[in-house]
Amino acid sequence: MITTIIYTDNHFFIYIIGVIIFHWSYFMMDKLLVNVNENYKNLNDDKKMYVVSNINKSLILGGITPIAGNILYNSIYTGYWNNNLIRNMGILYSIPDTVSLFVVNKMDLTTKIHHTVVVLFNMGSIFNDYNDDNIFRCMLVYACFSAFAFIVNFQLGARFLHKNKKIDRNLSITAFIIYFLSCLTNWMYHYYELSNQWKSCYYYECYKIMIYLLMISTIAVDDLKLMNWLFNKSNLLTY
Repeated sequence: MITTIIYTDNHFFIYIIGVIIFHWSYFMMDKLLVNVNENYKNLNDDKKMYVVSNINKSLILGGITPIAGNILYNSIYTGYWNNNLIRNMGILYSIPDTVSLFVVNKMDLTTKIHHTVVVLFNMGSIFNDYNDDNIFRCMLVYACFSAFAFIVNFQLGARFLHKNKKIDRNLSITAFIIYFLSCLTNWMYHYYELSNQWKSCYYYECYKIMIYLLMISTIAVDDLKLMNWLFNKSNLLTY
């Protein structure tokens, strides 16, 4: 059944059902944490939603990490671009951002823009043919390496569930290192790939590259902001 879902070409069905299930998971996680965690129980409603949103997102990203790794290997190394698998992974990646835009009340503007761009990229991905060498391949790589950094979202939510400073610092250090390496790899790949595409692009394709750069930059800004926060929180310079 899982294999059927991953490889199906009913992309919008997977997207709609996924959004419904993920939205339902907010209430299930909230109920679980209320029963097992005293720190969570004492949070206000907005904070609770923030915690649940990030923990649930970390579970989704962690779950698709093996798929992302498989896609990167097959596409970048062997040159096999499986459209259905790539599109459905993009859908699974974008579902948490889609839901959080509607249920998380207090969210930074850069994060809102980040989530909105992810949703728009997902729409483009569904209609894209990855066998063509285009900018959506760059977007795919960005999503895969972002999935690898699922511990970042876990730390954002889990920090409110305990008061152990040692655990908090160690999680922040681990999250920062993984996040930094993921972003660095993403930016290096983008520089290499987009430089090559820019050299050979025509009038219309060149404009698409510029629009993509503008959109992906909004995600990069949010990544830098969060990375800076993790760096300061981890106190790496005094470790």
